[in-house]
Amino acid sequence: MLKKVILWYNHSNYTHGTYVPAVKGWEAPMETNTEYTDKELAAERLANASFVLGIISLVSVLCCCPFVFSAIGIILALLSKGAEQTLRPRAKTGLILSIVGMVVSVVLLVFTVVFPVVMYTTNPEFKKNIDQEIVNSLEQQEDLFRQTYGDDLYERMLEQFENGGGF
Repeated sequence: MLKKVILWYNHSNYTHGTYVPAVKGWEAPMETNTEYTDKELAAERLANASFVLGIISLVSVLCCCPFVFSAIGIILALLSKGAEQTLRPRAKTGLILSIVGMVVSVVLLVFTVVFPVVMYTTNPEFKKNIDQEIVNSLEQQEDLFRQTYGDDLYERMLEQFENGGGF
């Protein structure tokens, strides 16, 4: 009985599969096209870079600048397409991960920056609570300054500016 099996062949750091008929006890010589153009290798490397940057953009959402990783990942995925009709699977995955990273970043930006600003300007109770917290924080800093230096913070600031100096 003839079955088709996939034999994986590794050549020049590029893995691809070919179909070869297999008969029990007999192995057919494997003939594959192992010649790849520089454009194909470059496209594969761009796809891999896009995939890695897509993962980094998801991981970096909470700790640093994911917009940069997402944008570069999207660009590299699109560049890896070249003149082909479709994206390579790894480039497609990198594109999806980068887009998800970008969307999550935008949503977090809205909730951490835009939402509080809108709440501060439109909700008087929220503004009152924030202003009170700012006053409490300034009073704590002034008490700490007084305990540390034995001086009043505002008097010290006025002296510095009257003498023509800064801090």
